[in-house]
Amino acid sequence: MIKKKNGFIAFICSLIPGAGEMYLGFMKEGLSIMCLAYAMFVTGAWIDASWLACSVVILWFYSLFNVHNKVSLPDEEFYTLEDNYLFHLDQILPEGRLNGRQTKVFGWLLVLFGIATVWKSSIRNLLAVLETCISSDFADLVGNYLYGIPRFVVAVILIVCGVRMILKKKIELYTEPEELPESVSEEKNGEKN
Repeated sequence: MIKKKNGFIAFICSLIPGAGEMYLGFMKEGLSIMCLAYAMFVTGAWIDASWLACSVVILWFYSLFNVHNKVSLPDEEFYTLEDNYLFHLDQILPEGRLNGRQTKVFGWLLVLFGIATVWKSSIRNLLAVLETCISSDFADLVGNYLYGIPRFVVAVILIVCGVRMILKKKIELYTEPEELPESVSEEKNGEKN
Protein backbone atom coordinates (compact mmCIF):
# COMPACT_ATOMS: atom_id res chain seq x y z
CA MET A 1 0.00 0.00 0.00
CA ILE A 2 1.32 3.45 -0.94
CA LYS A 3 1.52 5.79 2.06
CA LYS A 4 1.18 9.55 1.82
CA LYS A 5 4.48 11.38 2.32
CA ASN A 6 5.71 14.83 3.36
CA GLY A 7 4.61 17.51 0.87
CA PHE A 8 7.78 19.62 1.09
CA ILE A 9 10.11 16.69 0.43
CA ALA A 10 7.82 15.61 -2.42
CA PHE A 11 8.17 19.11 -3.90
CA ILE A 12 11.97 18.98 -3.65
CA CYS A 13 11.99 15.52 -5.29
CA SER A 14 9.63 16.71 -8.03
CA LEU A 15 12.31 19.10 -9.26
CA ILE A 16 13.76 16.03 -11.01
CA PRO A 17 11.25 14.53 -13.49
CA GLY A 18 9.94 11.26 -12.08
CA ALA A 19 11.69 11.48 -8.70
CA GLY A 20 8.67 13.01 -6.98
CA GLU A 21 6.42 10.19 -8.15
CA MET A 22 8.99 7.68 -6.92
CA TYR A 23 9.18 9.40 -3.53
CA LEU A 24 5.40 9.13 -3.23
CA GLY A 25 5.63 5.40 -3.97
CA PHE A 26 4.56 5.43 -7.63
CA MET A 27 7.66 3.64 -8.91
CA LYS A 28 6.32 2.59 -12.33
CA GLU A 29 5.05 6.07 -13.14
CA GLY A 30 8.19 7.77 -11.85
CA LEU A 31 10.51 5.42 -13.70
CA SER A 32 8.66 5.88 -16.98
CA ILE A 33 8.72 9.69 -16.64
CA MET A 34 12.42 9.67 -15.76
CA CYS A 35 13.32 7.35 -18.66
CA LEU A 36 11.25 9.39 -21.12
CA ALA A 37 12.92 12.64 -20.00
CA TYR A 38 16.36 11.09 -20.34
CA ALA A 39 15.56 9.61 -23.76
CA MET A 40 14.14 12.91 -25.05
CA PHE A 41 17.17 14.87 -23.85
CA VAL A 42 19.78 12.43 -25.17
CA THR A 43 18.03 11.96 -28.51
CA GLY A 44 17.62 15.73 -28.91
CA ALA A 45 21.30 16.29 -28.17
CA TRP A 46 22.42 13.45 -30.45
CA ILE A 47 20.47 14.52 -33.53
CA ASP A 48 21.00 18.19 -32.75
CA ALA A 49 17.27 18.82 -32.38
CA SER A 50 17.02 21.50 -29.72
CA TRP A 51 13.20 21.38 -29.89
CA LEU A 52 13.27 17.78 -28.62
CA ALA A 53 15.77 18.49 -25.86
CA CYS A 54 13.76 21.56 -24.81
CA SER A 55 10.52 19.59 -24.73
CA VAL A 56 11.86 17.91 -21.59
CA VAL A 57 10.65 21.09 -19.86
CA ILE A 58 7.05 20.16 -20.73
CA LEU A 59 7.53 16.71 -19.19
CA TRP A 60 9.18 18.33 -16.17
CA PHE A 61 6.14 20.60 -15.62
CA TYR A 62 3.82 17.61 -16.01
CA SER A 63 5.77 15.72 -13.36
CA LEU A 64 5.92 18.73 -11.04
CA PHE A 65 2.17 19.35 -11.14
CA ASN A 66 1.36 15.64 -11.05
CA VAL A 67 3.25 15.31 -7.75
CA HIS A 68 1.64 18.48 -6.37
CA ASN A 69 -1.85 17.20 -7.27
CA LYS A 70 -1.22 13.80 -5.69
CA VAL A 71 0.10 15.32 -2.46
CA SER A 72 -2.90 17.66 -2.20
CA LEU A 73 -5.46 14.85 -2.61
CA PRO A 74 -7.51 13.85 0.43
CA ASP A 75 -6.23 10.66 2.06
CA GLU A 76 -9.17 8.54 0.84
CA GLU A 77 -8.55 9.49 -2.80
CA PHE A 78 -4.76 9.22 -2.51
CA TYR A 79 -4.95 5.65 -1.23
CA THR A 80 -7.14 4.62 -4.18
CA LEU A 81 -4.53 5.68 -6.76
CA GLU A 82 -2.79 2.90 -8.64
CA ASP A 83 0.79 2.88 -9.82
CA ASN A 84 0.82 2.52 -13.61
CA TYR A 85 3.44 3.12 -16.26
CA LEU A 86 3.03 6.39 -18.10
CA PHE A 87 2.31 4.63 -21.40
CA HIS A 88 0.68 1.54 -19.86
CA LEU A 89 3.55 -0.82 -20.71
CA ASP A 90 1.58 -3.61 -19.06
CA GLN A 91 -0.94 -3.32 -21.92
CA ILE A 92 1.78 -3.16 -24.57
CA LEU A 93 3.43 -6.28 -23.11
CA PRO A 94 0.44 -8.15 -21.61
CA GLU A 95 2.31 -11.44 -21.23
CA GLY A 96 5.47 -9.75 -20.01
CA ARG A 97 7.39 -10.45 -23.22
CA LEU A 98 7.59 -9.12 -26.78
CA ASN A 99 5.53 -10.60 -29.59
CA GLY A 100 6.90 -11.02 -33.14
CA ARG A 101 6.31 -7.49 -34.40
CA GLN A 102 7.47 -5.89 -31.14
CA THR A 103 10.65 -7.98 -31.23
CA LYS A 104 11.38 -6.70 -34.72
CA VAL A 105 10.83 -3.05 -33.71
CA PHE A 106 12.92 -3.47 -30.57
CA GLY A 107 15.68 -5.13 -32.63
CA TRP A 108 15.77 -2.19 -35.06
CA LEU A 109 15.91 0.24 -32.14
CA LEU A 110 18.92 -1.63 -30.75
CA VAL A 111 20.61 -1.47 -34.17
CA LEU A 112 19.97 2.29 -34.36
CA PHE A 113 21.33 2.85 -30.85
CA GLY A 114 24.39 0.77 -31.71
CA ILE A 115 25.04 2.84 -34.83
CA ALA A 116 24.47 6.04 -32.83
CA THR A 117 27.04 4.94 -30.30
CA VAL A 118 29.87 4.68 -32.84
CA TRP A 119 28.64 7.30 -35.36
CA LYS A 120 30.48 10.46 -34.34
CA SER A 121 33.80 8.80 -33.48
CA SER A 122 33.78 6.91 -36.79
CA ILE A 123 33.08 10.12 -38.72
CA ARG A 124 35.89 11.94 -36.87
CA ASN A 125 38.33 9.19 -37.84
CA LEU A 126 37.16 9.20 -41.47
CA LEU A 127 37.43 12.98 -41.69
CA ALA A 128 40.96 12.90 -40.25
CA VAL A 129 41.96 10.43 -42.98
CA LEU A 130 40.26 12.52 -45.70
CA GLU A 131 41.92 15.69 -44.45
CA THR A 132 45.32 14.06 -44.50
CA CYS A 133 44.96 12.28 -47.85
CA ILE A 134 42.83 14.68 -49.91
CA SER A 135 42.12 18.14 -48.50
CA SER A 136 40.55 19.84 -45.53
CA ASP A 137 37.87 21.46 -47.72
CA PHE A 138 36.74 18.07 -49.02
CA ALA A 139 36.78 16.66 -45.47
CA ASP A 140 34.60 19.58 -44.28
CA LEU A 141 32.15 19.00 -47.14
CA VAL A 142 31.86 15.27 -46.41
CA GLY A 143 31.64 15.96 -42.66
CA ASN A 144 28.71 18.33 -43.11
CA TYR A 145 26.74 15.62 -44.93
CA LEU A 146 27.71 12.78 -42.60
CA TYR A 147 26.91 14.71 -39.42
CA GLY A 148 23.46 15.57 -40.87
CA ILE A 149 22.48 11.93 -41.51
CA PRO A 150 21.12 11.18 -37.98
CA ARG A 151 18.79 14.18 -38.12
CA PHE A 152 17.64 13.15 -41.60
CA VAL A 153 17.01 9.54 -40.50
CA VAL A 154 14.97 10.62 -37.47
CA ALA A 155 12.98 13.06 -39.62
CA VAL A 156 12.19 10.31 -42.16
CA ILE A 157 11.13 7.92 -39.37
CA LEU A 158 8.82 10.58 -37.88
CA ILE A 159 7.29 11.37 -41.28
CA VAL A 160 6.74 7.69 -42.14
CA CYS A 161 5.16 6.97 -38.75
CA GLY A 162 2.91 10.03 -39.04
CA VAL A 163 1.76 9.11 -42.55
CA ARG A 164 1.07 5.51 -41.46
CA MET A 165 -1.02 6.73 -38.53
CA ILE A 166 -2.99 9.09 -40.77
CA LEU A 167 -3.63 6.40 -43.38
CA LYS A 168 -4.64 3.86 -40.74
CA LYS A 169 -7.16 6.30 -39.25
CA LYS A 170 -8.44 7.21 -42.70
CA ILE A 171 -8.99 3.52 -43.52
CA GLU A 172 -10.84 3.03 -40.21
CA LEU A 173 -13.08 6.01 -40.92
CA TYR A 174 -14.00 5.12 -44.49
CA THR A 175 -14.44 1.36 -44.27
CA GLU A 176 -17.99 0.22 -43.76
CA PRO A 177 -18.61 -2.11 -40.84
CA GLU A 178 -18.99 -5.71 -41.89
CA GLU A 179 -22.52 -6.99 -42.06
CA LEU A 180 -23.47 -9.29 -39.25
CA PRO A 181 -24.47 -12.85 -40.09
CA GLU A 182 -28.21 -13.48 -40.04
CA SER A 183 -28.09 -15.54 -36.84
CA VAL A 184 -26.41 -12.67 -34.92
CA SER A 185 -28.81 -10.03 -36.28
CA GLU A 186 -31.80 -12.28 -35.39
CA GLU A 187 -30.46 -12.61 -31.83
CA LYS A 188 -30.14 -8.83 -31.54
CA ASN A 189 -33.68 -8.36 -32.84
CA GLY A 190 -34.93 -10.97 -30.33
CA GLU A 191 -33.22 -9.08 -27.48
CA LYS A 192 -34.97 -5.84 -28.45
CA ASN A 193 -38.43 -7.46 -28.31
